[in-house]
Amino acid sequence: MKFGDRIVDGFFLERPNRYLAKVTIDGEEVSAHVPDPGRLPGLMIPGRKVRLVHNPGPKRKTDYTLALIRHGPIWVSVYPVFANALVKDALGKRALPFLSGYENFFSEVKMGKSRFDFKLEFPEGPAFVEVKSVSLVEDTVGKFPDAPTERGVKHLKELIELQKEGKRAAVLFVSQRSDTRSIMPNDSIDPEFGGWLRKAHAQGVELLGCNCKVTASSISLNQPVEIVLPPCKLLK
Repeated sequence: MKFGDRIVDGFFLERPNRYLAKVTIDGEEVSAHVPDPGRLPGLMIPGRKVRLVHNPGPKRKTDYTLALIRHGPIWVSVYPVFANALVKDALGKRALPFLSGYENFFSEVKMGKSRFDFKLEFPEGPAFVEVKSVSLVEDTVGKFPDAPTERGVKHLKELIELQKEGKRAAVLFVSQRSDTRSIMPNDSIDPEFGGWLRKAHAQGVELLGCNCKVTASSISLNQPVEIVLPPCKLLK
């Protein structure tokens, strides 16, 4: 997926709040929207190279959106919606090796009081898939989340209920960086999410993962990675 022609280079200065960054572009300080509200540890470091989407509009508070951060030799995407866009594109091309055999798929599907990222129609019945974007990686291990996520816990509970009803349910973790070799729950940050993820797995919810190839101008799904669940007491 190409970022388009309206992407510019800059340097990160500071992050006054979760949704705002101060950057310099051609030596001028400007504000940029941060689309990932997570803590982004190890990434938001003053002086880091960044790439920003230039998208001015009358209803926008800033003309720029932070898209990529340079982390050593690699670019890291901090644009969570890219994960869903990449999965949607791959589903259209039948390019996900761990999800195959479906006849059709739909995005943003409402089911009861809930809305799921994707619904896949298989001959034997539907499958519901929730996508989670991973940006934190330590020693090649992706960790999710990097901040407590009530929304993530809610999704896991909903997927468990679907599984109990006999429907197929899955969580797909997409690490938007190339140095990820496995993904695990970040129990030190959000033990509740980690507990519910283990419970979901025990109930039959599929846990899937993949990393990405990220360049200065594009991002694409790369290869599947293992989801690791270290021993932990399940929630009751």
